[in-house]
Amino acid sequence: MKTAILGSALLLAIPLQSALGGPTTPSPAPGGASGANNTFFVTWRDPREDAFQVGVPQGWQVGGGLMKVNPNDPHGVVRAQSPDGKIQIFIDDPDLHPHQVPDQMTQSAGKREGQFLQSPSGGSILLARYQTGTQFAQTYVRTKLCRMPMINDASELREPTMQMNAILQPFAMQQRAIAQGSVGEAVFQCGGGAGYVMAGTFYVRAMSGGVVLWFVSRLGGYLVSDPQQAGLAYYVLNTMFETFKTNPQWEARNAQQARAVNSSVAQMQSAMAQSIAQYGQRQAASASAGGFNHPNSGALPTDLRKKWASEDASRQRTSDATLGQTWMHSSSGANVRVDNSSTNWWRDNSGNVVRGPESGGPPPGSQGQYEHLEGGWQP
Repeated sequence: MKTAILGSALLLAIPLQSALGGPTTPSPAPGGASGANNTFFVTWRDPREDAFQVGVPQGWQVGGGLMKVNPNDPHGVVRAQSPDGKIQIFIDDPDLHPHQVPDQMTQSAGKREGQFLQSPSGGSILLARYQTGTQFAQTYVRTKLCRMPMINDASELREPTMQMNAILQPFAMQQRAIAQGSVGEAVFQCGGGAGYVMAGTFYVRAMSGGVVLWFVSRLGGYLVSDPQQAGLAYYVLNTMFETFKTNPQWEARNAQQARAVNSSVAQMQSAMAQSIAQYGQRQAASASAGGFNHPNSGALPTDLRKKWASEDASRQRTSDATLGQTWMHSSSGANVRVDNSSTNWWRDNSGNVVRGPESGGPPPGSQGQYEHLEGGWQP
């Protein structure tokens, strides 16, 4: 969704305090309830330009859409809030700008860090020193989410960092540029609540030297007023990362309008979007396996991956399929992640997911109140 700027690319980004674009509530399926033993998801589509779609929990308030601060810098913004208001999830932020690292030239021109410059495309560039993903996640917490946070943990995410650089660096070499990316996270407390931010950043400059530009390539997180809901918030956030998809028709139109996205940039964007989805899928599957896929599932540990590593060193590295999970859906298009050891799953009137017998029939004593779930994600 990001477009090329000065020979580089703003990657597909994956943000709160107020809903943007008018919150809406996806239509609930019959029988949906907050007390269910699992969380059902429905597809929410960008109401502005139909630029993207994403899976969101059924019955939650959702707002956002495609937003552009700069002409060639679109943001796929999503804000989701639980029915009780205790959980707020965000993806991307329309206030993010491309950045330029201050140097002797900007100093000679009388420009200081924190000021804006005009880019050749007509947009604005913020003059600021480069921040890694971990550093930016902490900055975002302090400047956007909480005035006096207590940062409990801030660290680099090695796997997505490696994936980002594996995609970014070959493209940079084609453009005779040097690029380096970083993905990190920050876990924090804010008063009686808690929160989490994941951020990815990268910088790029020509091999011959000169201006250093840097960008926030991905951003997402949550705030919870009740720390007991942090586990569910983490599961929902990563499921949204997993299911976020750009509309190919919009992407093609946007590329023609920008006249800045060549085939190599488009391929890089697609690869980056896929890496984001795969990372979200693995984290959401692990969260589901850990029992964090329904309300009141317990407070999330300071670093969930470290907890899993101490309990089962192989779980973090295991794919969604190996963990034994798959998606199924109801007739109304509500999607739920289930154990793939069985294909016979049912949903009762309270929204609980129940395994049926091997014969393929409904659970014993159902008396017609169960709906059979079909395989796969329903768009």
